Formats: sequence, C-alpha cells, structure tokens
Amino acid sequence: MTASISDTARGLLADSEKRLAAAREDNPEVWQSILEDARVAESLPRVWTCSEFVATSCLRSPALLADLTADGNLFSLAPDDWLAQEAEARVRGDAEADLMESLRRFRRRHMVRIAWRDIAGWATLDETLRDLSTLANVCIDLVCRRMYAALVARYGTPRGADSGEAQPLMILGMGKLGGGELNYSSDIDLILLYPEDGETDGARPIDNAEFFLRLGQKIVQQLATPTVDGFVYRVDLRLRPFGDSGRLALSFASFEHYLQQHGRDWERYAYVKARALTATEQFPSLYDEVLRPFVYRRYLDFSVFESLRDMKAMIAREVERRELKDNVKLGPGGIREIEFIVQAFQLIRGGSDRRLQGKELRVILPQLIGQRLLREDAVRDLEAAYAYLRVLENRLQQWNDEQTHQLPDDPIARERLAFAMNVGSWDELAAQTNAHRQRVERYFTQTVFGPQERTDGIASMESTFDLDVDAAERASMLVNCGVTDPEPINARLEELRNSTYYRRLDDTGRRRLRDLLARILRMLASDAAPTTTLARVLRIFEMIGGRTVYLALLTENAAALRRLVELCAHSQFLADQIAAQPLLLDELIDERFVEEAPSRAQFAADLASSRGRMQHEDPERQVEILRQFQSAAMFRVAVADLTAGLPLMKVSDRLTDIAELIVQETLSLAWAQITAKHGVPRYVDERGESHMAHMIVVAYGKLGGLELGYGSDLDLVFLHDSIGESQRTDGEQSVENTVFFQRLGQRLVHLLTVHTASGRLYEVDTRLRPGGNKGLLVQSVAAFREYEFQEAWTWEHQSLLRARAIAGDPQVCEQFEQARIEVLRNAVRRDGLKHEVRKMRERMRENLSKAREGQFDLKQDAGGVADLEFLVQYWMLEWADRYPEIVTFSDNIRQLESLGSGNLVPQSRVDFLVDTYRKYRQRMHRLALDGVKNVVDDAEFVAERRGVVEVWQEVMREAGDLR
Repeated sequence: MTASISDTARGLLADSEKRLAAAREDNPEVWQSILEDARVAESLPRVWTCSEFVATSCLRSPALLADLTADGNLFSLAPDDWLAQEAEARVRGDAEADLMESLRRFRRRHMVRIAWRDIAGWATLDETLRDLSTLANVCIDLVCRRMYAALVARYGTPRGADSGEAQPLMILGMGKLGGGELNYSSDIDLILLYPEDGETDGARPIDNAEFFLRLGQKIVQQLATPTVDGFVYRVDLRLRPFGDSGRLALSFASFEHYLQQHGRDWERYAYVKARALTATEQFPSLYDEVLRPFVYRRYLDFSVFESLRDMKAMIAREVERRELKDNVKLGPGGIREIEFIVQAFQLIRGGSDRRLQGKELRVILPQLIGQRLLREDAVRDLEAAYAYLRVLENRLQQWNDEQTHQLPDDPIARERLAFAMNVGSWDELAAQTNAHRQRVERYFTQTVFGPQERTDGIASMESTFDLDVDAAERASMLVNCGVTDPEPINARLEELRNSTYYRRLDDTGRRRLRDLLARILRMLASDAAPTTTLARVLRIFEMIGGRTVYLALLTENAAALRRLVELCAHSQFLADQIAAQPLLLDELIDERFVEEAPSRAQFAADLASSRGRMQHEDPERQVEILRQFQSAAMFRVAVADLTAGLPLMKVSDRLTDIAELIVQETLSLAWAQITAKHGVPRYVDERGESHMAHMIVVAYGKLGGLELGYGSDLDLVFLHDSIGESQRTDGEQSVENTVFFQRLGQRLVHLLTVHTASGRLYEVDTRLRPGGNKGLLVQSVAAFREYEFQEAWTWEHQSLLRARAIAGDPQVCEQFEQARIEVLRNAVRRDGLKHEVRKMRERMRENLSKAREGQFDLKQDAGGVADLEFLVQYWMLEWADRYPEIVTFSDNIRQLESLGSGNLVPQSRVDFLVDTYRKYRQRMHRLALDGVKNVVDDAEFVAERRGVVEVWQEVMREAGDLR
C-alpha cells in the first residue's frame, strides 16, 4: 500500500471496512473462517476499495471467497491444465440454460480470483494477462465442445466431402486474446473456420456450412447472452471476412480465397495476433499456407507505414468524434499506438525474420533493439509505458467489470483510481500517465511519420514532381526546384517517362516515384554533377522494377534517401552495388551507417542476428540469409572505403573478417547437416580413449594473407584430426570418418558456392590441398604434415607462408600452426631454393601478364607485386630454419617487417618494399572497384618498378634480363 494516500482514499477504505463489518454481523461463521487467513484479512479493504465488482461478488456469495481461500487458489496463478479440469468439474448442466448459469458462475469465481491477486500485488502484470487469457481459452473451448456435441447428436458429425474426415471448428482468437494478453474486462474477437465443406453423417444431414453456422450461433449465445448472472464474454465477430455481412463460419478454402482476393492492410495487422483456441492441431498448416504469406511479405515491406497512417487517422477521427482524448487505449500516446509501432516492424521485417512473427508484444518489443529497428532507450520507454498503461487499463475495468478505457471525470473515482495505482493523489497519477503517453506519442510519430525533413528554406516547393507534363512545364518545375541547368536533367526525365519501367508502374508506384523525384531534385540543386547523380539513382529505381516497397522505404525515411543520393553522387561502384542488391537500401536506414566505421565486432553481432533468422529455415534459405549479411557488410566497407577514406589495410582486414565469419558459420551449418544424418565422428587413440574428431578450414592466398579484395575468391584447404584404427561416426547411418569428412568438406564448398536468389557467397578454390585435384578433399593433419615433408614442391612451401587456420576447433588449429612452422623450418629444400623460386617466377611472367605494349601489369610484370612477393617468400624460406619467428605472420607487410627487425634485410630496403607494396595494392584496389584489369600505363610507378627490379637482380643474381 502506498505510504501517502488522499483523504478521499482513506474514506473509501473506511467504507470497505464498514461493509465488511456489516457482512460479519450477518454471517459471522463464514466470515470468521475467511478472515483467519491473514493475507486475506490484510488485503480485503484495499481490494474492495478498488473493485466494486469483487466486493459485490463476495458480499452476495461469501461461499465463493471462502472456497477460494480454503483451497488456496486465491493466492496462485492458475495452471492451464488445472483451470481446464476445474471447468469440466464445475460447469455442468444438460440444458443450455443450466450451462449458461454454471459457466457464468465459473467465470465470476475466477475473475474475483484474478482481480484479487492483481490488486493485492500478488501477481505480476504478465501473470494477470496470462491468467485472463487462459480463463477465456478454457471457457471458449468448453462451450465449443459442449455445443458441438449437442449438434452432432442432432445432425451427425460434419465430414469433409473429399477426405470423409470429421470436421472440427477452429476458433481463432484475435487481438489481445490471440496474443495471450487479454485485459480484465475485454470483449473477445473471434473468427470461426472449418477445414472442408461437406455434410453431416446423421439421419437428418445438413451441409457443413449450416452446421458450423448453427454452432457459431450457439457459442455466441452461450458466451454473450446477458442473464441474471451477467455474461461470460462480449463476443465480436466483425473481424471475419466481409465483417457483419460475411458468413459466420468459413471453410479454409473460402478463407484463403478471401485473403488473397480481398484482404486489406488493416487485416494484416489484425492477423499478426491470430491464434487457434480450438482445433489447434490444424493451425500450423493453415498458418504456413494461408496466414503467414498474407501477413508477412518475403521482402522488406515499408508500405505498411502508409496503411498505418490511414488507420491512425481513422482512429484519430473516432477519438475526436467521441471525445476519447482521455482514453488510455485509443487516445494519443495510448496502448494502441504502442501496438501499432511493434506490429508495423513485425510486418516490415517479419517475412525475412521469423523471430518477429510472435504474437506477444512484450516478447517482440525487446527484439527490435537487436534488429536495429528501435534504440534501446526507446524500447525501454515503450516497455515501461506499455506495462503502466496495461495496469491502468485493468484497474479501470476491475472497478465494475466494465469494458472502459476512459479516465474518470468524477473526483471520487479519480482518487480511487490513484489509490488503486499506488499513487498518492490524482494529480500525481495524471502527471505519470501524461508523461508515459507523451513519450509513446513521440515515438509513434517518429516511427510512423519519420523525422521532419529539412527544406533549407524551400518550403513552398511542390511535394510531387509530375513526369507526365510536357517538357516545357517540366523544365519550369526543375528551375523551381533549384536546378540551374535543367535541360540535361529534363532529357533524362523524358527517357524515364518513356521507359518500360515507368509504363509498368501501378498507381501506387507512380505516386511514390513522383514524391521521391520532388525531394531528389531539390537535393541535386547543390550537386556538382546532378545529371550523373540522377542517372545513377534512376538506374537503381529501374533495377528495383515493380517492387515499389523499396520506393516506400525511401519515401518513409528521409535520411535513407539523402544517403542514397550522396552515395550515387560519390561513386558509380556503390550505385551499382545497390542496383544489383536493392536490399542494401535497408542499410541506409541504420544510423551506424555514417556514425561508425565498420568493425569485426559489429559484423559478428550482425551475423548473430542473421543466425537467429536462420534457425527455422531450410538450407537454401539459410545460405540466402548469409548472402544478404555478406552483401550488407561488404557494402558498409565499400562506403567507408570510398566516402570516409578507410585505409586500404583496414579495408582488407574488414573484408577478411567478413569472409572468416562466413566460413565459420557455413562450417557450423555443414557440420549440423552432416552430423544430423551420420552422427558425430569419433576415434580411439593409442590409449584406448574415445574422442570427437574435428575439421578445420585453412585459408591460403589473399584470405590467408589478410589481403582480401571485394571480388576475391577463397583458397581453402580442409584438415581433420581423426587418427587410429577405430574411426567412425556414432549415428544410425554410421560411416567411416574419412567418408564423413569428405562429405562435410563437399557440403561446406557447396554452401559457399551455391547460387541463391541473392547470388553466391564466394568462389572457392581447393587445389592447394596436398596432391591438388587428385588428393582427397579433406585430409588429416598428420597426412598433411607427411606430404609437406615428403612430396611438396617449393611453390607449395611458398603458398604455406600465407596459410592460416580460420575456422574449426582451436586445438586442431593450433596443431596445424605447429605443423606449418615445422614444415617451413625443416622440410624446405634449401639447396637450389633460389633456382626453383626464380624458375617459377619466370614461368608466371611469361604466361600470366596481361599488359600490351606501353602498359604495365601491376601484378605480373617485372618489378610488380609478384616479384615483390617472391622476394619475400624466398627470404622467408631461406631463413626460416634459423629464425622461425619470422614465419609467425602470414601477410606480406608483417613478414617484411619481421625480416627487417631480425636484421635479415636492411631496414631501408624493407621500408622501400613496404611502401611500394602499399602503393601497388592501393592502385589495384581502385582498378578493381572500377571493374578493370590490373594494368596501367607504363609511365606509372617508374621509380618503384626500377627499385624492385634492382632488388630482384641483386638478390636472385643470374636472373636474366628483367626489362
């Protein structure tokens, strides 16, 4: 109880105590037994003061309270099965009138219990909402079964015309009942469905439509008819197809046809919370085949904001008409606005993330933080407001078991409500309520209407740009938008107007495009090359095609549109990325896009979010989700690279991070898929102990050397640690570990290279494994070590210098690293090493250079990257036996720095080679972004090339003419 209460509240408490005293005089023995429980005696004045319904129920029937107190049910949350069992025991009567009476008494008994626990502070909000929902479930299910049996006795069992199977009635609970969040005195929104048309099998058969119509009428009659004992629930069936004019009960086929042909946007919101209360075994297939495709789009559906604004406008008009400003459900900042915020994000992203397809608001709301849909402080405020308003809603309704959401005008009622909310006065309660509602209204406005776009003094300009006017009028409109040279832009807009893309747009798409053009053209007024930027933006629109939800995304989010225009102004490469992957537009919404440099930790968090989305998907969809993660991550790197000047080495680091994370994730997916069939691979060591075997992934080349580019493929080698004579999996379809690991490796390569709707993850090259294409795809660490010592060529040892274990069991990764260092120290044939390295380099230069006369191949020509890399590799192999620490790192720059710090190569030479290598890589990187080969004019890098050639000739001596 609150420490400070108003004088009015004290008077109300005194009135409750007087009523109790009078009741004790009339029936002392019963009340004496009730009040022996100290918890009841202490809480009774408060509960009766806050709920006239509870007080009247107890005064009229003290036995009700005595019974609840005696069996302890007053103090506990009702388990689902217990409540159902009690309903069967207490709700009796063969006649429908008798059933009505006992059902209403059952309902009153538990409504008293639930209100008492809530007001006394013995129940949490979640417990109260769950208790109320469970009670409704039990009552609906019981009435459905009783009335179904009565009709079957008269007409026979309804059976499907095709299947011949008995047909149940599926009752869908909607709204808060569907979400398991029913308020205290709520009506219940129901939809009645049955699987198949047909007829009953009795002596007086009727068709199924008639049977279920009568069943629905009986159920509504039992639940909603007022009697001297009240009613059970007010039943609202207006959410059914075609509302009041529609059939009371529909077959699944009719229901599906309605949603496909006539379903409206507001119904998508409603069906977010649809839950089967009866015939629950039939619901999963109905949900997967009918409801989920209707409610959740496979793409990001930002068009929901338009429908949400329309729905909110309708509610606002109703609030104004009925003067519902103080309505905690429908008024500004009320419960409905919180529900709209959550459901909007569910509809936008639920199709691509099934975790958002839940029905309970308090479960979904925190997930919006992880999806970067709402800030943490916004979710915290909305959670607090929702909990507060739901308690306030229940306190309003518990007073007299009335469906009201209106804050009272009467001074006494106000003080009573403040007391029920544990607040000292009405003024304090009003202040708290207003604070919560103002925060909700602010977040709702920001979410649904977006931040106000700055107009920079151009407030009078048109909100749309009509493409269909003649060229002269368009030119005038362009001038009004601030475009100084309208002719080239006008010509591009004329091309757009005559394009197939524009002709195929529906009315909604054209309206969105007109709105966007008006805003884009204003942004281009200060652009250095507005025609080029516009052309890039329009190409993206044309690639989007009829998927106008992406136009809705840009319409709804001014920041995303501004970022799109800025990126298109900056880079053709970035514009091409978005055109190829329109999902990247979603990345432009995230504030981190411009506020934070990309990091491995950020990518790991994003991948964890994607992992959650993959849990219930098939393997193909899992890879597609990974591909979407990869595209978004690489896009962020490219943006930071091209607009924020992210250093080249950091670019490679981040691209390497992305690849490593994806390889690790695909290895986990492949492992789960293969072990599900064959079990876990195990082996027995020489001591007779059983161990689980593991596979690791070793990266070579650019990935191993931390130098990955945007379009780089992956050079991968797979190794396992299984040894001994007993090597088999432990599943029902057991296979030898050798077979298991070959299939695991094949599966991993498949996941990395398979084409999805979003493209493939990577090209993968496994030819660097021992034995090349003739060798096993996956080999043991021991076999790898033996091959490297006995059979490997010098070029394979060169490749090993750039090898790193990037995925798999850490202990096996460490085994590989130890083997790598041992091979580089002791297996290299140093006699003739220089000759072998020189011969391989000459062969490459002859066969791989792409330069013509007057050109320089940055990688393959003399003095280029390959010469520099071969020099480093020669030095590393030559000295690894005496200085093993130099082979610790796998990237060229740190290898060079190790050679310098060990005084094996003069520091001045190291500095020159490092600087040259960075220059070469930077130039190659830009060429790759422009989509061209690593070839430049031979007037570039003259001093660098000469310096590398001089070092090569000095170190390799009789290397021949390297001009």
